[in-house]
Amino acid sequence: MDRKERVKAVYEFIERHKDNERNFDTLYSKLLSEFDTELSFNEDMTTNTYLNNLRQTRDKQANVYIKTKARRPKNGAPLEFKDFVSNFSDDTRWAIRP
Repeated sequence: MDRKERVKAVYEFIERHKDNERNFDTLYSKLLSEFDTELSFNEDMTTNTYLNNLRQTRDKQANVYIKTKARRPKNGAPLEFKDFVSNFSDDTRWAIRP
């Protein structure tokens, strides 16, 4: 599978799991896996914009979700989850654009 096909598969994975906050761990694991895969492809974040975007989603949106969810375990963090999913989806969409 080439890079574009792999990233498209990740995008489709996000689309299948984006509607339920209970899928955060699954999506987060996919983000970490994709980050590691992309890191082995090209670790230079100045030239690999996709890797840099994934890093920002991991370090910002995912971190905010995790902290917010910890403060509100019963209510969850639906807005933060939506923000995380939106950013992760945008990262992959950007990488597969023509």
